Amino acid sequence: MTETRTPLWLFDGDCGPCDRAAASFRTRVAPPADVRPYQSTDLDALGIGPDEVLRGPVLVRPDGSHVVGPQSVAELLLMSRPPFRLAGALMLAPGVRHALAAIGPHMYQQRYRLPGATAACQTPEPVHTAG
Repeated sequence: MTETRTPLWLFDGDCGPCDRAAASFRTRVAPPADVRPYQSTDLDALGIGPDEVLRGPVLVRPDGSHVVGPQSVAELLLMSRPPFRLAGALMLAPGVRHALAAIGPHMYQQRYRLPGATAACQTPEPVHTAG
């Protein structure tokens, strides 16, 4: 796990809707984070497995730990300016957080159905292993 000074939010730069969402985050939300495609990042150095970036966007915290999916979006919003902080706090509220954790991976797997999506947006279904 590598420590970073600035939070780092990674998204799928090969996916049109993801790229547009990231551009909107940069300009409208303007979080105090580096927003970049995971394809241009050394994931191994950050301790992020290739399967994790296929489950959703990834937020690498300054201490080097990271979260994936809706929680990464919520934490990114929470560190941003108002009114985005409120949206992040709402996303982390107990009922909402659990609902997003349940539907977030499915939504991310279906992003290839969004307007402007290409075949690059389609990711393989996650492998579920017995644990």
